[in-house]
Amino acid sequence: MRPVSTVVWFGREAGRQVAALDATALDCDLREADFRALKQAQPGSLALLLAEADGDPALAAAAKAARILRKRGGGEAVVVLPPAPANPGPQALARLRRAAELTSACAILPVRASWADAVRCAVEPLAVFGLVGVDPREIHALFARPRAALLHTSAAEVVPEARDVLVSCRLRPLREVEEAARAVRDKAPTARLVLANPETPPDDGPHTLALSLL
Repeated sequence: MRPVSTVVWFGREAGRQVAALDATALDCDLREADFRALKQAQPGSLALLLAEADGDPALAAAAKAARILRKRGGGEAVVVLPPAPANPGPQALARLRRAAELTSACAILPVRASWADAVRCAVEPLAVFGLVGVDPREIHALFARPRAALLHTSAAEVVPEARDVLVSCRLRPLREVEEAARAVRDKAPTARLVLANPETPPDDGPHTLALSLL
């Protein structure tokens, strides 16, 4: 039986963050970038490639990993770029969109968030039973085509131009989940909201993860 996701990391810092994830709870196959080994892997229904940089060589490596997993029957590909300390300007957004085009994947830029947060946001709604459930097809549909996305740790930070928003509220009172939904509707009233409340094992990760898909 294939895992929910395959997570491939490039670089020491991304690997350090991935090592702290609960692979069993997330039903993840965690792998350091090794193309020969990937050719023998049983791919997950979602592939997350944690890029070491946003330049062409790093994106080419992530795209190659995505192609290998697709050929083996893997699902949608998501490329996570190195985290940014502040909201990106126009040039950074242009690079993010270019990353999506070059890799033929959804490209996520964590903003004051981490590679591990991006994995949690994408995978927890698929892997962990939630108080507020979502159809897995909704999650896969968000990543089904190349597009740019920004990840925040607050629902109030979603961007107004978002077309879709995925909010994952990790084991919070239902009232706080509803508050997060209202925050998204106030900030991005035309966006389609996909809301999940997965019951997650305790760790140091943020309670709310909000992904603005452009």
